[in-house]
Amino acid sequence: MRDSSLTIFDFDGTLYPINSYDSEQLLILLGAKERGMLFTKRCKHFIAQDQEGVFNDSSFHHRYEKLVKRTNDTMFEEVAEVLLSHVGEKEKRALLKLSDICDLGILTCGTENLARAFLRKLGIEDSFSFIRGKKLVRDKEGISHLVVDIDGPEAKAERLTSLRKDYDTIIAIGDGPTDIPMLEAADYGIIVAWNKQNQQYPYATFPSLESAVLHTIHYLESSERA
Repeated sequence: MRDSSLTIFDFDGTLYPINSYDSEQLLILLGAKERGMLFTKRCKHFIAQDQEGVFNDSSFHHRYEKLVKRTNDTMFEEVAEVLLSHVGEKEKRALLKLSDICDLGILTCGTENLARAFLRKLGIEDSFSFIRGKKLVRDKEGISHLVVDIDGPEAKAERLTSLRKDYDTIIAIGDGPTDIPMLEAADYGIIVAWNKQNQQYPYATFPSLESAVLHTIHYLESSERA
């Protein structure tokens, strides 16, 4: 089964629950601590606008790159540590069990550096075949520049479709509306609605990452037996 099946995850809101801030917003706030009051105020204003949904993808990327240009690997690790306060051994065990029967990957509109730091902190980085999103790359002067691979929800669906030549079955797991194109492109779509009730989606919906992953395992094993 391993050679013919792939499970693709979104990152923000799927592999961890979003509380007050997502991973990119946490990175912005962490960097602001070193930049003074005016920069901090600018960062908080940007985050408030982001949470209100006022940016399109290109305008977000432009502003985001400016705010995180002084980030480093230590900051990625610090953000990952915060995210892991909501995820633990039961999620890790479920993901490792899933990795035994299929390939795993991440397609995200978020930042690859943060997703990779998260997986590394959780101890499962080697279980994922790929992470694709946008990446912060530092130049010789230590300034981070944004390289965008996936620039929006439709791009996630396109990347998934491009993988069909390598897999017979592709499952996609996301957390909400921005993942719908990816879920539609998959053979089977799943929603993680972390501890939320009465969420209406046209996909199998689960209250935790663990339950969604265990369901994925059952789905794959049942498909193999069929």
